[in-house]
Amino acid sequence: MGDLGTVGYWVGSTLGAVIGLVLLVLMAWLIATAVRRVLGVPVGWFRTVLVALLMVLSTNVVFDAVIAQVAGTDPSGALSGVSPPAAMVLIVIALLWIFGLGTALLMILEMVIPTGMLPNPLLWFAGLRSTWARNRRYRQVVGVFLRHGLGANLRGFGRWSDDGEGSWAGTARALRRALEDSGITFVKLGQNLSARTDLLPEDFIRELSRLQSEVAPESWDSIRAALSRSLGRDPLEVFAWVDEEPLASASVAQVHRARLQDGTDVVLKVQRPGAVEEVTRDTDIVVRICRWLQVNTTWGKSLQILELGRGFTRSLAEELDYHGEAANMQDMAAAVTGHNLTVPTVYPEYSSRRLLVMDYLPGIPVGRAKAQLEALTPSVRRRLAEELTNSVMRQTMDDGIFHADLHPGNVMLLGRAQYTRLGLLDFGAVGRLDPRSQQQLVMVFASIERNDARLLGDSLVELLGRPEGLDDRLLEREVGELLVRYRGGLRGGSASKLFGSLMRLILNHRFAVPKEVAAALRSLGGMEGTLGLVDPDLEVVEAARELGAHLLKDRFKPGSLKDTATTALLDVLPVAAQLPRRLNRIADDLQGGRLSVNVRLLGHKDDRLYVTWLFQQVVAILAGFCVLGGIVLLAFGDGGPAMTSYMTWHTAFGYIILFAGFVLSLRTVALVMQRPGPAEIPE
Repeated sequence: MGDLGTVGYWVGSTLGAVIGLVLLVLMAWLIATAVRRVLGVPVGWFRTVLVALLMVLSTNVVFDAVIAQVAGTDPSGALSGVSPPAAMVLIVIALLWIFGLGTALLMILEMVIPTGMLPNPLLWFAGLRSTWARNRRYRQVVGVFLRHGLGANLRGFGRWSDDGEGSWAGTARALRRALEDSGITFVKLGQNLSARTDLLPEDFIRELSRLQSEVAPESWDSIRAALSRSLGRDPLEVFAWVDEEPLASASVAQVHRARLQDGTDVVLKVQRPGAVEEVTRDTDIVVRICRWLQVNTTWGKSLQILELGRGFTRSLAEELDYHGEAANMQDMAAAVTGHNLTVPTVYPEYSSRRLLVMDYLPGIPVGRAKAQLEALTPSVRRRLAEELTNSVMRQTMDDGIFHADLHPGNVMLLGRAQYTRLGLLDFGAVGRLDPRSQQQLVMVFASIERNDARLLGDSLVELLGRPEGLDDRLLEREVGELLVRYRGGLRGGSASKLFGSLMRLILNHRFAVPKEVAAALRSLGGMEGTLGLVDPDLEVVEAARELGAHLLKDRFKPGSLKDTATTALLDVLPVAAQLPRRLNRIADDLQGGRLSVNVRLLGHKDDRLYVTWLFQQVVAILAGFCVLGGIVLLAFGDGGPAMTSYMTWHTAFGYIILFAGFVLSLRTVALVMQRPGPAEIPE
């Protein structure tokens, strides 16, 4: 019996402990929910539940103390003889203030360490090993930047220079060297930024353009193993011959010549072993650095560098998947048909996520073809440059698909003895435009050709959407100044300057630029460097103006107008088919007195902001009245009916009203923490 009693005791104790723990967690969750409701801000659940547990434990202490005093077992006897209603009021006051102080503690924690700044403890513990490796790499990258003098200078970003002339050349040079020393991902980041003439000063564009992804080649054994993993068997069982010497060696991939069993010459673009893992690890570091720069530097905020960093990591992840590049090549091959440009044919049966097999194009990249280009006649060079310009313009504004990275290494001068064609390489970055954006981009170039500032301003609004508070007169005036500046067909970088100036004008007027539209403008501007090598005398802006006007005329040919009218009719036809029925229904409702209009209140953002602002003022006023009323009752409530030996009923009500003011004050602070900026608050 004694053993059974012991077992029963332990079972009962364990069951009681489990039930007590469940109730404790349940109470903590209920209190945490109430606290989040009171504050009205998205406070983290982890810290909220911890504070709620402290509040529950404090509640137990209060209950025990009050019950002991009311029952007369308290040694002090301060509450002996207190009536049960008075005891209940004391308990309510104590609970309210425990709740209020816990809410205040949570508010202080949220102000000092906002939710999201610290990692989730469970996730942090689960990924402790990877987190340690990532932090070690993070410290290594930061050390590289500091070693190149990019510590304190990042805040000012350009306040110093090696040449003492106040330019940003010194900072740009240090940034380029730091990116080179930091690895694959950061070299790619610098190459990506070198095309952002719309955001970065000329010193940075010039330095970052010098970043090259050429690196020491990987050993053939390593590349052969990577090919075997992608093909599922040894590459010499698939191909008749594979050149062990790389044709090119970049930071992410390596290119080898090969020959199919039928004798076709092909190129194998194979990712380096470990490249994806390194890029995946470092992209997280890029985002962390961009977040720090956006928070701690004024130029980071103005450039919205965190969004740029996230966009870069997304595009880099897409670039590492060769399935996407293979699809891009097939789409581009269809787009350049009839343009006298060559795009390699893809062999999908041999390609995979990390291997791309395509035709071998005999030739040399334009960036390394100076001697071959100089041997061509001026007429041939002009024809090649015009073919590339016309093709890219038509890709962008007629086909809706375009090569977004036309630097000199991605354009090939094709031929063995006679170089008479151009070819395109590297389709990891390909942009796409919807038909409406194509049409509006045509209107932009037609406006430049007609020197019509009003038409260009309207075309930009149609292309990008109207931002709030747009000053149409100011936009038209600045667009007119832009047209005057570039109307003369300036040579030597006029295209990149034009598109850079146009992009800055767009950003200054707070247009939201879709990434594909920005990529199209950057592609057209960045193409100028390549065209300058093919034919230095070609004026890109003039050619773009003329082709834009020509494309606009094509839109007004009878066949094009017929297609446009057919498309518009198909859009209108479903509405037109239902129009008689709807008009008949409106007429019946009007005749029967049943016609009503449904108006949505607070549909505009400004109206909602005004109501929010008004609510904040009401809460603040109520908080002030409650605090003042509670203080008055506490200060002058001694003459009321006694509740205990040291407290009157007036004083008790003063504590309750003061608590209400305290909570409303916390709510006001919470609203202030998340309220809109001064520019968004209505007058």
